Amino acid sequence: MMACRVCHNSDGNREYQVREMMFGTRDEFKYIECASCGCVQISEVPADLGRYYPPEYYSFDTTTPQKDSGLKLFLKRQRARYALYKKNPIGFLFIKWYGLPQWYAWLGKRNVGLNSSILDVGCGTGAFLQALAKDGFTNLRGIDPFIEADIAYPSGVRIKKQDLADLTESFDFIMLHHAFEHMADSRAVLKNLYRLIKPGHYVLIRIPVASSEAWEKYRENWVDLDPPRHLIVHTQKSMKILADEVGFETTDVVFDSRGFQFWGSEQYKRDIPLVDPRSYKIDPTHSIFSTEKIAAFEARARELNANQRGDQACFFLQRPI
Repeated sequence: MMACRVCHNSDGNREYQVREMMFGTRDEFKYIECASCGCVQISEVPADLGRYYPPEYYSFDTTTPQKDSGLKLFLKRQRARYALYKKNPIGFLFIKWYGLPQWYAWLGKRNVGLNSSILDVGCGTGAFLQALAKDGFTNLRGIDPFIEADIAYPSGVRIKKQDLADLTESFDFIMLHHAFEHMADSRAVLKNLYRLIKPGHYVLIRIPVASSEAWEKYRENWVDLDPPRHLIVHTQKSMKILADEVGFETTDVVFDSRGFQFWGSEQYKRDIPLVDPRSYKIDPTHSIFSTEKIAAFEARARELNANQRGDQACFFLQRPI
C-alpha cells in the first residue's frame, strides 16, 4: 500500500477509484486515504494534468467585471478604511447599510493594510485581486502556472504565469484560495510560503477538508474531491503536522463550507456532472433539487461549520517573529 505523503504511514490505508465529474469525462483515478492522519491523496499525478484545466475552468474566467461608478468606488474605499483601521465614519455607515465582504474577516486582524504587499497564489485570472484593487489595495500580485500568459491590469494588479518556488521577494500577506489542494507536494509548498512571508505575518490557506461529514458520507462521490485536479485533500490533523514541521503557528481554523458539498455530491451519485444541463450550477430551475432542499443543504452547512465538520476551511498560519 502506498505510504502517505504527509505522515508516511502505510498501514491500513484505503484505496478509492474516483471519477472526474466536473466536466463529465468520467476518467478514473486512484486515491488513498491515510489511516493515520486522514488526508486523501491521488496515487499518481497524471502526466497530462494540464488537460484537466480547459479554458472554461472557472478560475480562468476572463469576463470583464462590471465597472463601478466613481461614487461606488469612493464608498468601497471608505468601507475598506473603516474595516481595516476603524477610523472612517462614512465607511462605518456603508458597512451598516450594505454589509462587509467576507475577505475583511480574513484581512482585518492579520496585520494587513491598504499598502501591504499581498500575494495570491493560484489566482487564475485574478478576479479577487481585482476586487481588492477596487477597495483601494495598492500592492497586489498573483501567480498561476496554468494561465496562458502574464496579465497586467490597468488597476495595477499584475499576474504572472509562474511557480511559487521561483519567487524571491517577501510579502506581508499570502493567500491561497482553493489552490493548495492542486499542488502535489504540500510540504515543499509550505516551506516556500514560510520563506516568502515576513516574520510575524500570515498565510491564509483555504481548502476542502476530508475531516468532514461530506467525505464520510459520500466518499468517491464527494464533490470536493474533484479528481484529478485535487491532488491532496488535507484534514485538520494533516495540516497541523506539516505546519508544525515547517515552523508555522496555526493561529486559527475557520470553516466556511456551503450547501454545494451536498447538492454537488448528490448529483455525482446520480451520474450528473457539474456542467451537465441538469446540474443546479447550470440551471437551478430545472435541477433535481427544490428550493426548499437547497435551503436545507445551506442550513446543514452552517451547522457543520459551527461544529468544525464542514468540508471547507480557512487555515491561518503565522510565521513567528
